[in-house]
Amino acid sequence: GGGGGGGAASSAAEASLAAWAEEWGKLRRAHPEEWSGHKLHEAAVALAIPAFRRHLAGWRPLSEPERSAPLLRRWESALCGGGAGGVAAGAAEQAFCALLYAVVLPPVRSALANEWRAADATSATALLSAWRSLLPAALFGEVLAGQVLPRLVGEVGAWSPSLGADSAPLHASLRPWERLLPPPGLKPLFPAIRQKLLVAIGAWDAADDGDDGGGGGG
Repeated sequence: GGGGGGGAASSAAEASLAAWAEEWGKLRRAHPEEWSGHKLHEAAVALAIPAFRRHLAGWRPLSEPERSAPLLRRWESALCGGGAGGVAAGAAEQAFCALLYAVVLPPVRSALANEWRAADATSATALLSAWRSLLPAALFGEVLAGQVLPRLVGEVGAWSPSLGADSAPLHASLRPWERLLPPPGLKPLFPAIRQKLLVAIGAWDAADDGDDGGGGGG
């Protein structure tokens, strides 16, 4: 029963935050000059941050990648939608960015750092794909540079090329990231991969030569 109660509370909080976004949006559209002059976008975000933190307290980003993304799109529309222009639009976008930075990035970063196995790209790419259109490019790049690329570098470092059937293919860990990483993408990893392959090929050739030599007398 406790889980159902928690789900009901979460749904009620989601509905409340959605209604709140609608009210802020109406206020912005009805009174654009006052909205901009009194920086009401900042007030809206300051009030929303603690409510969103409570709402997302139990969020498991890798298991529920899209949770609250539609809700935050409504907030983006409420704060930044048509009706504001120029400086006002930029200030509203900065306020929305601050909301994302405060309530979305901490659980996403924590999940990638503590729960994600780099060998399994599926859950992490699903999470970041779900939020890519909402996160400003700078924030998205920050997550990739801080939480993803170092783990991929480590995956290449731990990789041991093998001809055995039980060897996990490296491309299964790396290829899904190609569509999410900004230029130069995976290219910085290629020299290390090439070096490992050259060493492995040399070892395989030496082993083959040894086998040929040993079998010559038969």
